[in-house]
Amino acid sequence: MSGPVAVKRITPAWTYKPGPDVSDTPPPGLVRAQALARQACAVGLAALEPGMSEQDIDLVVSDFLARNGIEHVWTITVVGLGENAKVCFPTNGPGAMKAAERDVLMLDVHPITPDGSWGDCTRCRVLGDYPEAKTALADLERIHARTLDFCRPGMPAKELFGFCHELLVADGFVLLDLLGNIGHSLTAGAAYLHNFIDASNDAAMWGAWAIEPFASRDDIAVKVEDLVWFGRDACTII
Repeated sequence: MSGPVAVKRITPAWTYKPGPDVSDTPPPGLVRAQALARQACAVGLAALEPGMSEQDIDLVVSDFLARNGIEHVWTITVVGLGENAKVCFPTNGPGAMKAAERDVLMLDVHPITPDGSWGDCTRCRVLGDYPEAKTALADLERIHARTLDFCRPGMPAKELFGFCHELLVADGFVLLDLLGNIGHSLTAGAAYLHNFIDASNDAAMWGAWAIEPFASRDDIAVKVEDLVWFGRDACTII
């Protein structure tokens, strides 16, 4: 008869500290989902030509996702051209609006991978000779980059909002988000569990958050979105 088998207790590899016991690096499934979201945006933007409709772009994105093993999205692909680029909300589905010779396309993609991970990415493209729009997009991308650089593990969501919103106002932008935020929490299977990145949310930022300033200047709407993983000791842009 054999003796008892020694069992080693399994414990975290790090010292516990206040806050959710999250890993320092993002889960591989989330990284994969976000990579597909970014790639889908790039494919959709590259396909844009004058005369293409929002529905045409939606089909381009859907085809790319399907060819990469994606069968579901967690909310609709938002495609905005012309005046429709000023509203990014799941009630505004891709329609018959067609791209003008001078236009802005806003594209927001939300794939679910076979392992259940959720991605979320938004990009814009300026079409034609439209210097004011190109400058607005470049300025928003710079503000977005500074906001990502400001991220710290466990910081209050409202602190990140305040930092970004101050930059937007200083650069002449008006926040367009219908709920007055610059992003939201994201987990596999659910968005918004920890609410939004807005002026009133005290929630500590751990895990994945979508950071997506959506604003207008001189009646030109632009938006950019990436995911950030708020780990134990560092933040990672996914």
